[in-house]
Amino acid sequence: MSFASAFFRQIVHPAILARRGDLAQLRYEREFKRSQFFSADQLRDLQMSRLRLLLNHAYRNCPFYRTRFQRCGLHPEDIQTLEDFSHFPILEKRDIQQSVTEMIATNWPKSDLIPNHTGGSTGTPLPLFLSRDRKCSRAAATLRHNSWAGWNPGDRSAVIWGAAADMPLDNWTTKLRRWLLREPIWLNAAELTERSMHQFHLALLRYRPRIIQAYARSAALFAQWLEMSKLQPYRPHAIITTAEVLDQSTRTTLERVFQCPVFNRYGCREVSVIASECEAHQGMHIMAEGLYLEIDHTRFSDITNQAGCILVTDLLNFAMPLIRYRIGDIGSWASGACPCGRQLPRLQQIQGRVTDFLVGSDGRLVSGVVLATYVVGNRPSLGQVQIRQIRPGHVIYRVRPGCTFDPVADRNYLLEATRAYLGSVASADVEVVSDLPASASGKYLFSHSQVAIQVLLDMKHQ
Repeated sequence: MSFASAFFRQIVHPAILARRGDLAQLRYEREFKRSQFFSADQLRDLQMSRLRLLLNHAYRNCPFYRTRFQRCGLHPEDIQTLEDFSHFPILEKRDIQQSVTEMIATNWPKSDLIPNHTGGSTGTPLPLFLSRDRKCSRAAATLRHNSWAGWNPGDRSAVIWGAAADMPLDNWTTKLRRWLLREPIWLNAAELTERSMHQFHLALLRYRPRIIQAYARSAALFAQWLEMSKLQPYRPHAIITTAEVLDQSTRTTLERVFQCPVFNRYGCREVSVIASECEAHQGMHIMAEGLYLEIDHTRFSDITNQAGCILVTDLLNFAMPLIRYRIGDIGSWASGACPCGRQLPRLQQIQGRVTDFLVGSDGRLVSGVVLATYVVGNRPSLGQVQIRQIRPGHVIYRVRPGCTFDPVADRNYLLEATRAYLGSVASADVEVVSDLPASASGKYLFSHSQVAIQVLLDMKHQ
């Protein structure tokens, strides 16, 4: 550790938190550093203790949850184990949209309600609120998970990101703060041009960040551009990918180009960091001290490896509790013990958002990421592909062709693959396009189904 990094970590970092009134973050940093090595029983006891407090608080102070308890015939005292908790109703996004005011704790001071909202990538943005204490615990959790990749307060970083709300203004104040507070340099993933990538490449060589944090596919595009441009990439200590599914092909590309390990991470606006890879890279450890995760199994296709919908309960946000919230992502559990020694439960992988899944002609759900890997990935002539779906059993392939694209052969290949994965009577259209732009946030959406969410909701009631 350099003298500058040590000084920042031990002196500047606490001083900044004190000035902001966020000293609770230091308490959580100490707690999470210690609790990551708790035994499985200790972690479950901690989760159950925090869950009891949350449920009693929500029952007493949140009209929405009091009504929920009454309608399902439960009282907080009835939930004595984490298994009992599975009988409580699942919270859907539409519930938040319709009842956000009733979800806010009536005993919570308005001065301590910090507004937040989702990006709305799967529909209307959700209004959310958290307390200052929860803001501190979220920041501490992020720092804990950063440390697994070798990134600590005071270390320089670079970011390939597309969420406009997160980006600093490009002015002299930002540059001064970067110099004083070691804030990151940015590449806007929503505007990946040759000029912006070249400027970012030069900035990396000058700034020499320890870590690059990035949208997975945007980082891969940057890596591919470096290779095609025959430029010598800057080699950071590690890359942290998040916000998009990290497939093996993307991981391989990043590790080959940047010559460093890639650490996958899973998080969201609603609850911040959820799970991250440690140095063993065998699944992602859940932030179990602050979150309780469940996987709601439904009728998924066999190729999804018994995956299900992720449900998350925020154990530390008492301002606006989120209890058994269906976050909209699909994942599966990792099995066995992690070589790192941490007993924090692990997710094996995140297979995408609900809308990344396609609905077959027989109602099956098939991962769009799987099609990207096993259908498109094995056919270089297809170039770049996006899949759209507006009705079950039918998909539209938007193809930006590779140099060996054959209109007849490749169309027949896609139709055969569609029927193999989505059912024998499934159908497909192929549209050849000149460009496949990313979304406004810079994320590249390989597949998007307008019917997958409703299918999952229908399954829930069967």
